[in-house]
Amino acid sequence: MEDFQKLKLLTQAGELDVEGSGCAAKNRDTTDGIVLTHAQLPNGRSTTLLKSLLTSVCENNCYYCPFRSDRDFKRETFYPDDFANLVVNLTRAGLIQGVFLSSGVAGGGVATEDRLLKTAEILRYKKNYQGYLHLKIMPGAEYDQVLQAMRLSDRVSINLEAANAKRLPRLAPLKDFEKHLLQPLRWIELIRRSVTPVNAWKNRWPSSCTQFVVGGAGESDHELLETTQDLHQNYGAVPGRLPHPRLWLYV
Repeated sequence: MEDFQKLKLLTQAGELDVEGSGCAAKNRDTTDGIVLTHAQLPNGRSTTLLKSLLTSVCENNCYYCPFRSDRDFKRETFYPDDFANLVVNLTRAGLIQGVFLSSGVAGGGVATEDRLLKTAEILRYKKNYQGYLHLKIMPGAEYDQVLQAMRLSDRVSINLEAANAKRLPRLAPLKDFEKHLLQPLRWIELIRRSVTPVNAWKNRWPSSCTQFVVGGAGESDHELLETTQDLHQNYGAVPGRLPHPRLWLYV
């Protein structure tokens, strides 16, 4: 299949990660079937993002997710080089100013994150890409991968999925709340607090965001507020200021 045909399918799939870009979507349109997201960034600037998956193949079976492994639909995959070339070409054509890149999990979170990082490294180091870049952190990613993602990006994010470990199995039975989801969030804040961003993009650490499903696992309002308070206190956000410049929380 031609790369642009793949991109049509994968940008349409990327639309379903609601607000995962960490910016408020004003509207979306299509160019030759490719979905483009017109968004407002935290600094107030408006921009146009290519919001896409690297692959719609996924080995997880999260019940709320349209890409879950049990679903029968046509799936597509990009190689990092091919996707990077498309981003550069769309940017040169004046159609986009940035990219939000996520992925289904194929071959484990570590291997999937490696492919996302390779794509970002090609863009930054080989293509000298100067545009906005938001990278998704995959469940189960390792510390060094989180660090490299932060070096390459304007924003990173990992979905928390559920309000707590007790509720997660009802939504994502193959994921471990502490190990796969909360630990990468801890590392993001640890890096921000303890590592000098001398090798980071623009010599500063990126902002970060997370989100979780509300009402899908029988959680109480108290549980939702408890988790939100914990994220504010321990992951870079300030109570009473949502969103915070460093951590955006979507619920």
